[in-house]
Amino acid sequence: MRTFVVLILLMVPISAARADLGDAETSLGEISFDEVQVSPDGGRLAFITRRNDFEHDREAFALWMLDLSRNAAPVRLAESGAYSALRWSPDGRLLSFLAAADDEAAQLFVLEPAAGKTPRRLTDPDRFADGIDFYDWLPDGSGLMLVASEPPVEAPEARQKRREFYGDVRRFPGPAAKSSIFKVALADGRAERVAESPFEMATAFAVSGDGWRLAVAGSKRTETIESSEVLLLPLGPQAVGPQQTRNSIWEETLAWAGSTLFAAGPGEENGVYTNTEGRLYRVEENGRVVRISPGLEGYVKQVLPLGDGSLLVTANGSTHMRVSRVEPGSGSARTLLDQRGWVFNLSASRDGGTTAFVSSDPRHFPEIYVAQGVEGLAKARPVTELNAAFTREPLPEIETVSWEDGEGGTVEGVLYWPPGRRGEKGLPLIVDLHGGPMSVARTESVSLQASFLSFPTVLAARGFLVLNPNYRGSAGRGDAFSQGIEGRRCSRPSEDVIRGVENLVARGWADRRRLGLMGYSGGGGLSKCLLGRTDLFRAVSSGSGSWNDILLYTSRRGLMWSQSFFKSTSPWADFDLWWRESPLSGLEKIKTPTLLISGERDGDSPRHADELYRALVARGVPVESLVFPGEGHVFSKPSHKRTKMRAEISWFEHYLLGRPRAELP
Repeated sequence: MRTFVVLILLMVPISAARADLGDAETSLGEISFDEVQVSPDGGRLAFITRRNDFEHDREAFALWMLDLSRNAAPVRLAESGAYSALRWSPDGRLLSFLAAADDEAAQLFVLEPAAGKTPRRLTDPDRFADGIDFYDWLPDGSGLMLVASEPPVEAPEARQKRREFYGDVRRFPGPAAKSSIFKVALADGRAERVAESPFEMATAFAVSGDGWRLAVAGSKRTETIESSEVLLLPLGPQAVGPQQTRNSIWEETLAWAGSTLFAAGPGEENGVYTNTEGRLYRVEENGRVVRISPGLEGYVKQVLPLGDGSLLVTANGSTHMRVSRVEPGSGSARTLLDQRGWVFNLSASRDGGTTAFVSSDPRHFPEIYVAQGVEGLAKARPVTELNAAFTREPLPEIETVSWEDGEGGTVEGVLYWPPGRRGEKGLPLIVDLHGGPMSVARTESVSLQASFLSFPTVLAARGFLVLNPNYRGSAGRGDAFSQGIEGRRCSRPSEDVIRGVENLVARGWADRRRLGLMGYSGGGGLSKCLLGRTDLFRAVSSGSGSWNDILLYTSRRGLMWSQSFFKSTSPWADFDLWWRESPLSGLEKIKTPTLLISGERDGDSPRHADELYRALVARGVPVESLVFPGEGHVFSKPSHKRTKMRAEISWFEHYLLGRPRAELP
């Protein structure tokens, strides 16, 4: 086991400043740790940070290296471009990563981890104009495997004929780009096409430890359970293949332990798909999957193989997260860390002697933690102090609360009290609905990673009591809890939320006259459900999310929506079900002032928001709609993030607290 000295904490100017946790722009100054990677020998730590740069109105990324073997400050290696997919080369001499510039998609780079070194681009942006999706190193370090799309191949005669007939008109379907798997030489960047990928969208990618096999998970662009599989591609003469899985599992994570492949995701090995917790599987050479450690509790998020053949597994357990050590042979699982809050980006050295992760809990904003060996995870120490200014401020008091679901079970949620006011009666309440809901649950954390989508700490600092309910369909409470949303995607979670609010009112904590509701993505869809199912709330902010499920069925996500929420039926096969469980069915009952939020490029979301906006205008309900130009589902411009937060705060403080809206003339 490697021994390391106490480190100089990484400091930045913000650590000496005061942070007003109730201010939107200040809260967006939190630093996010997007990637953390321990070197193979355990002596160094590489990581990527991201912050909101308001001066240039962009997200600013930086790549760092920290020497764990001596009392040294971290070294900033690079800070131009958007960085992701950080990896160490097998021998630890190089770092690799994807970087996207303003004018091109993400390309693959390598860098010697030392100050003053310049990243070397390995992939050709002319050939890979749509960028690199995923990559992994070959075990001998001679090169890397990657998956990417190439421009569609069209004969000159066919292209000329098409242009003469259609001109600048876009015709669907048109020439399609092909997703393929390539081998890239480290020495000169030469890319050799190895095989065509059977998936239009890759979701995970990994090379086996012996270099004989490649695993890629993905699906068709029209997402369905049937198209979500894993391809096993032989890279060496000893491998059998290619093979492809055939199951009803959404494979979200892939990890090789030597020559054995493990996968994690919700679903069933055989039969019809149902919503389950994320499960752990071993993938056989013939493509068959075998469930490992069925007794492992929670929704599996990350699988990290160790040198001795065991696995470190992170799992969401409703309002907390666990890190467990799993022995694949016996299936035994032992909890090493039970964290109030969250644990992400788990990484370990080749021998497991050094382990690192990012974490936040009720008393600390996110930092990187390092432990000596996997058995020392519970005693891990912070090695950064990037968010110290936030941690030092008066923080909300956070607890898990529960209430009956009316059917013999319970529902949990995370409650945020205004700083220093725990137990106070008659507080204004905002219910903040998480997205998903499958695979997602809110934990007891003061930070949601500088999120502008959900910001309970900011609201608590402004005097609101905030409830984050983990309604049925959420992760971490078992398969039956996850499946509780099937066929009742609107009605059952709505009941859970209403009961949770009534519980807080009955305890005297929440003031019935000052109740607000907000949500984004899946939470935005549920907030639209609740609009027509209760008059509890005095104001609602609804971001993204479906309003008209019948309309949604015709979109790219329609079949997946059917399989997840409507028992694989179509609207014409069971119209009553689709109508009853669509938010649209409650339109005539809506009276609540509603703020609608959508990104201009967020798929069908602007269309759903516009339909609801026009309907509420026609009904005389107070409504406003904000459409953020150029933004997708997750906004990238700091100014847009700030505007969203400020608009929601103003909306709630006006309708719940009676304050004038300063932004209006």
